[in-house]
Amino acid sequence: MKSDENKRVFFGLQIDAPWPENLPAGELLAEKDRHATLAFLGDVHFPLLKSALARFPPPPFRVGFCGRFDKVLLLPPHHPRLVAWNMQFGEEIQKLIDYQTLLSTWLKKEGLIFNKKHNFTPHVTMCRRPHALRDWKKKFSPLPFITTHLHLYESLGQLRYQPIWSYPLLPPFKEIDHTADFGFEIFGESLLHLFSHAQIALCFIFPPLIDFLITPSRLETHEDVIIALNELVSHADIELGIPFKAVSFHGNLKQKNTIYSWEMILDV
Repeated sequence: MKSDENKRVFFGLQIDAPWPENLPAGELLAEKDRHATLAFLGDVHFPLLKSALARFPPPPFRVGFCGRFDKVLLLPPHHPRLVAWNMQFGEEIQKLIDYQTLLSTWLKKEGLIFNKKHNFTPHVTMCRRPHALRDWKKKFSPLPFITTHLHLYESLGQLRYQPIWSYPLLPPFKEIDHTADFGFEIFGESLLHLFSHAQIALCFIFPPLIDFLITPSRLETHEDVIIALNELVSHADIELGIPFKAVSFHGNLKQKNTIYSWEMILDV
């Protein structure tokens, strides 16, 4: 029997996405338990870890990440025991890699068990055995995601995970109530962040937009952000037809310390 002072733990980012309702067969992780592991500690003496948390290295980013799931991973490759979705962060990946290295170095310095595996590959485990491998690959479509919280998770068994400590991060965006059908508050540390996070918010409404993401050549004002977003909307609407007309020229750009925010309202 495991001692009350020992816990099986890991650091990870909580993941949110417009998850499909009908996934292929398998022992599925619940939506609230889906995460991206940054550092797996295994069974540790929790009082030692709890004391070390006073010296936890904070991440250099204050806002969570956006990205896309771009392919299915079967892990380990030769004798797969789980199905995961690979996470594509674009240029932001280096920030996450650097922080994962910092976190693992801190754990070693504190004398905590850290089972360093191969190269860091951000992914979200979706299910474990039994699973229909061909169905998972056949039915996969790219999907947007955001990271919301940095947690120390305890593994409870049976694919259940419980946050027992958290470091606060702002989400890239959050839904807001508005007389329009769709409204979001977008957060970022630059205009490019605002634009990237707003694109992913649109993809949460209509996931096929993920194939139309763009990188604007010039962003000097939040009006430039809106214009670029409407270029995306117009292009996708011609190709696919989408459930909203445009991004409204609404709201002012706000700044608090190093964080920008903007209310994005959609015309439907």
